[in-house]
Amino acid sequence: MPRRYSTILNKQAIKNRLPLDYLYTTLGYSSYNFMSTEETQQTTRILLIDSHPITLLGLSTLLEASNDLEVVGKLSSANGITEILKQKRPNLVLMDLHFPKTNGINLIREINAATENTAKIVILTSALSQAETCDLIRTGVKGILLKEMATSLIMQCLRRVQSGGEWIERNSMKHAFEQMLRRESEHQSIADQLSPSEMNLATLIASGHNNKSAARQLLITEGSARVYLNRIYTKLQVPNRLQLAILFKEKGLV
Repeated sequence: MPRRYSTILNKQAIKNRLPLDYLYTTLGYSSYNFMSTEETQQTTRILLIDSHPITLLGLSTLLEASNDLEVVGKLSSANGITEILKQKRPNLVLMDLHFPKTNGINLIREINAATENTAKIVILTSALSQAETCDLIRTGVKGILLKEMATSLIMQCLRRVQSGGEWIERNSMKHAFEQMLRRESEHQSIADQLSPSEMNLATLIASGHNNKSAARQLLITEGSARVYLNRIYTKLQVPNRLQLAILFKEKGLV
């Protein structure tokens, strides 16, 4: 509905003491669609993080051409990220996963902590391993995109995520779930072979603790730790603590 008509209806509603919704409905309009796009459309505030300046420039140009997306900041590293998040208060963070001196997963956790999980995170990267995809899903990211995808899909993803949806590239999701299921099966297989106490001890030993340190944490004697450890070697068919550590590392248990 043109703006001048909505103004007239407002005046008529006041003059005749009629509900405004009644006038809109009578003329075939809902009570909200008379408003202009500028009045109803909320702008999504986006923070960009990518180590490549040319990528930042390209993304910024793409997003700022849209009326409903606003780039509030561009970062090429994680330096000062917490302060930037507090100042800019983005609704959405569009970021790469790989940085020269920063672990991307840890950076996501830092963003989640700084924003109390209010900023939705979308990953835009060149390539992902299955393990990285699994880790991303666990951190709660709302979107995973590859840089080879069409720009129109990037825009669709951002709008879907901001409206409460999720967008995860299909092949990444498929491989991630396959790996997660495989890991869970392997975890369960080892856990089935060991008692809870043995599992706790094996995890400590595989993480680098010696017998004395592990025994202290588990409130048992060092002698008991040695007995349990030999039992663990037998059950898992490994000859020593090094092979135990390798096994747990391969299975993603440490």
